[in-house]
Amino acid sequence: MSSAPLIPGTGEEETMKDKVKKGCRTCGYAVGVVFLVVFICAWIVQFAVFYFATSMSGCTGSGLEDYSYPGAEASEAGPASWNLMPKISLLAEREPMWYGEAFDVIPSNEASNVASAPVGTWWQTWGPIFYTYTYEDVANSQTTMYMRRKLLRIGQCHVIERCDGKGPVVTFTEGNKFFVNRLRKFFKMNQGYSYKIYLDDEFVGVAEETQHGFQSLTFRDDKTGKSIASSVLKERHFHGQYDLWLVNNDDDDKLPYYVSSAATLLFAFHTINEDARKVVSQGVKPDQGSSSDKDHSPHFLSAESKPEEAATELDEAKVASPQVTPATATESEEAAPAVPTQEEKKEQEEDAKQAAEEKLEEQRV
Repeated sequence: MSSAPLIPGTGEEETMKDKVKKGCRTCGYAVGVVFLVVFICAWIVQFAVFYFATSMSGCTGSGLEDYSYPGAEASEAGPASWNLMPKISLLAEREPMWYGEAFDVIPSNEASNVASAPVGTWWQTWGPIFYTYTYEDVANSQTTMYMRRKLLRIGQCHVIERCDGKGPVVTFTEGNKFFVNRLRKFFKMNQGYSYKIYLDDEFVGVAEETQHGFQSLTFRDDKTGKSIASSVLKERHFHGQYDLWLVNNDDDDKLPYYVSSAATLLFAFHTINEDARKVVSQGVKPDQGSSSDKDHSPHFLSAESKPEEAATELDEAKVASPQVTPATATESEEAAPAVPTQEEKKEQEEDAKQAAEEKLEEQRV
């Protein structure tokens, strides 16, 4: 019986081209496996972070049965349990913590002042794929709603949902305005981005950003075009270094009050990361000579001095400076050395030359 192989070998050696193809194929498989592992790990971490920020923080329907929602106010569109927020409020930036950044919700009034203690806090929790935003009231440390970004959408798209499962699901999205928004930003138009607002699947209004001049948001009714809510960056040095936003809802606002607050929160976090020299807050003129990112308070007042201090400094300057009189002027002129004229200089040179010749003759003799 023959021992020859059933499939005879070609006898050709593997060329460099074949080796390169084989190496590239192996590297491609390795990169694909690494990417898949990273992708799966990222989603696992994202799920854990989202679960921690919502369910573990009390964002469940069972924990909100017959809840009174302290700090909320009623409107024509619904009761306090519908709005979850005050009609007029301030969003005050807080010092970042290791587990996330936050804005306090402080009730305000028609004068845009602080009306009472904070009633809640918006938290931003990091995630490898998207951030999770949750609202927690102060009275019971109860999480009542959350907001997150929706994926597989063109442009920005966020969804706001209540933890009790009641009320509409609010969607805040660019939609078909994605390319128009980029053109507006490129040409630096006064109106920046525009967003559509949906309650469940019903289109109810738009939100318009102002990115040049005063940073603000205006919410308009989809049918009448009338403004129903607004927010503006009030100042950038609240408590010395933090941003403060004013959120104002009109009486005939058909949106829940938390919609304008949540949308303003997104704009507020975006503004924090921008160059502060491009941001002008309401009522504050930026100091172009300042190197601080957020301190835009006027510094010209610090250069003013009191009249008494100015007079004292002037008297001290007069005492320190020497007084010139005719007598002292004459003495100065006499003490000053006389400057020789051109003729005197020539005579001195001739005398010196003659003295040198006489000295040379004496040496020769």
